[in-house]
Amino acid sequence: MMINTAIIPVAGLGTRLLTLTKDTPKEMVPIFTRSFNEITLKPLIEQIFLNLYDSGIRNFFFIVGKNKRSIEDHFTPESIHGLKKKDKNYKDLLEDFYDKIEKSNIVWINQNSPRGFGAAVLNAKEIVGSKPFIVHAGDAFVRDNVNHIKKIIKIYEESDPEILFYVKEIRNPKSYGVVKISKINSFHFNVLDIEEKPIHPKSNLAVMPIYIFKPSIFDALLKTKPGVGKEIQLTDAIQKIIKSKKSVQAIKFPAKNDCIDIGTPENYYLAISVSYKDSIKKKD
Repeated sequence: MMINTAIIPVAGLGTRLLTLTKDTPKEMVPIFTRSFNEITLKPLIEQIFLNLYDSGIRNFFFIVGKNKRSIEDHFTPESIHGLKKKDKNYKDLLEDFYDKIEKSNIVWINQNSPRGFGAAVLNAKEIVGSKPFIVHAGDAFVRDNVNHIKKIIKIYEESDPEILFYVKEIRNPKSYGVVKISKINSFHFNVLDIEEKPIHPKSNLAVMPIYIFKPSIFDALLKTKPGVGKEIQLTDAIQKIIKSKKSVQAIKFPAKNDCIDIGTPENYYLAISVSYKDSIKKKD
């Protein structure tokens, strides 16, 4: 079954990046990338959109909240006819971005108050439909992301689990969702248990925010009570799916910097550094 729909939560407050995020969404922070054979800076959320588009996604449901208007403005095409010849690279970048916007179905869903990642996903319940869909956090920088998105779609289509998501080895995973697994092969696992921010983690495999779900996740979320941080945790809903004996699987990122949550100053600096080095190496 072809997956062509993505939910992208961008409603988080970004308080750990204050005061930068007082008026600017953290999803709009710039990341280096290489386009039309030049090193460029793009907002992280634009790069995520382009990666998803280039992986076959055409339906985009952005979950937005207060102070996120600049993201909607950024995804509103403007005239570029007045650009001069010397601005050719800038014009090419905008034409490519705007063309992909025009060929996409983009819906903005307002979340009145941040109540957790699970609550953000639940906002899309009535319009997603009956097919599987991707959830991709708006603040996750992923290296070579098109290949990772295509990989998770391919494995999902081959294995047909109820849920499939990425994990990464973390030295101290207490601030993440953590999984207990059984091995299918060196990078592909069955998930036996999942817990949000455990005091005693059952492994060093932390959940990374790129998932594929069947719509059954919505019913699980409706039955999920507030958990850690008094928020509706997506991991708690996934645990309900596991307990119902349906197949939940995970695949592992190969390298430690393949996925970086840019939510802290240290991680954002790391993402900037990694993206710049990758942009220097990459050739169109």
